[in-house]
Parts: sequence; C-alpha cells; structure tokens
Amino acid sequence: MTVRPPRSVRIGSRPARLTLAGLMLGLTLVVAAAQADTCTVVAEQGHVTFPVDRLDSASRCLVFSVADNPTTSGLIGPVRTPIPQHVYEYLLDHPSLMAALVRKLGMGNYQFTSRGPNQFWGNDGDGTQGLLSLLQREETTRIYHIDGYHEGHVFPMVRAKAVVFLKMAQTASPDGHPAVDTSLIAYTKLNDPVLSGLVWVLRPLVGDAVMHKLTRGFDVTNQLGAAIAQNPDRIIQELPTLPSIAPQEQRALTALLQARPSTNLSVPRPTP
Repeated sequence: MTVRPPRSVRIGSRPARLTLAGLMLGLTLVVAAAQADTCTVVAEQGHVTFPVDRLDSASRCLVFSVADNPTTSGLIGPVRTPIPQHVYEYLLDHPSLMAALVRKLGMGNYQFTSRGPNQFWGNDGDGTQGLLSLLQREETTRIYHIDGYHEGHVFPMVRAKAVVFLKMAQTASPDGHPAVDTSLIAYTKLNDPVLSGLVWVLRPLVGDAVMHKLTRGFDVTNQLGAAIAQNPDRIIQELPTLPSIAPQEQRALTALLQARPSTNLSVPRPTP
C-alpha cells in the first residue's frame, strides 16, 4: 500500500484564505466578548437603581470607559419642574423641538440636529458642542453618553466625554399641580491627560465647569418646563411657527399640553 504524503495547503489558495478569515473572525468575536465581560457597570447610582443589565455590550462599554475612572463626578438635583412627567419626557426625548422652543422664547441659542437613531449633535451657542447618544430609555430613567468639546477663554479647547444617569419621579407642587423631580448622576472624563491632572488641583474652577457645560442642556429643559407651566397657551401658539420641526411633533406636543389637568392633583412625593 502506498502512503501518500499530505497535501500542502498554499496560504494564497481560496480554502486557506477562507479558513484564515474564519479564524480571524472567531478571534475578533472572542476578544470583543472578553472586553464586554470586563465592562462592569454598577446598577446603583446615587442611591437609585438603573436597569444597566439591559444595556447592550457596546453601550455598557461606553458607560464603563467614563464612569469607571472619571475625572469628575457629581449629583445634580433633584430639580423640580412644574409640568406633568409625560410632557417632560416628550421634551427630553425630542431635543430638536426643545431647542427650537428655547430659541423662540429667547432662553438660549441651543441647536440639536439628528445624527441617527437616538443620536443628536448639540451646540449650545456658547462654545460647547458634542454628540449626545441616548443609550437606554426606560419609563422613568435615561442613560446618556456625551462626546464633546468646549472652546473657551482659559483653554483653547477642552475635549471630554460624559455619562449621565437621569431619574424622573412624578410628584406634585405645593398647590397640588403635577410636577416632576429630576436627578442627574454625571461622570466626566477629560481626554487631555495634562488637563485631567490640573482638574484635581483646580477642581472648583475646571472640573465642575466642564461637568456643568456638558450637562447644561438638561438645565435648559427644566427652564423650558417652567416656562410651559407658566404660560402653556403661548407655547401652543408658538409651535406652528417652528418651521424646522416636523408637524407631527408639533401636533403631539400640542395634544399633550391641551390635555393638561384642569383640577389639582394629589400625587405623593416618592420615597428615594
């Protein structure tokens, strides 16, 4: 019996290329899975539990990259806005509409432009721009990732990333009207290692300023909510004059405002 030597496989041959491609793909998936396993995000943030287990692996790693070793962190709020929670949610989830109303009411020069599903490019008109990504949307919580920069007078440009955990709670104002309490747990990370070092020395000047800049859009949402509560009829009249906003969004917010309760509500303040 003649024993034939094994056939050699040339690397350039098609079967060898397919085998090599399969091995590389498998290795890539293994590495990605290993990286995702190391991206552990704590569910309890600021004494509030967030459903972080529902984040996909890519979003979880985005959060981990900032929150695991932040330059600064802090709790903002709770801030009370005297409008029903469903109205506040609509403003929060439609930043382009929110910004258009802010400009119309002379409250700022904010602009938000859609960059894809759950992504918006924001510009506060005061030197800060960045990409806002909604990573998770639940009934009373949101998790955001912000990748932005600020051009100011102290430093020519500061680049930073932020992760914001947002919690809403339906409550009532002292007169019994519906209101919403909003709390933010924010983490920021400067991309420049030199500035990151300076933050620890000049934290009140630099660190808190960076966090305020990156999260100021949420403050504007609260201010707009207060303006709506003060004069909702004016907002309804102004909505049709916003040509940059889709008619269906105008009609949806108008319906929400017209459905506001005419009698006082007694909503218990939630226990933290």
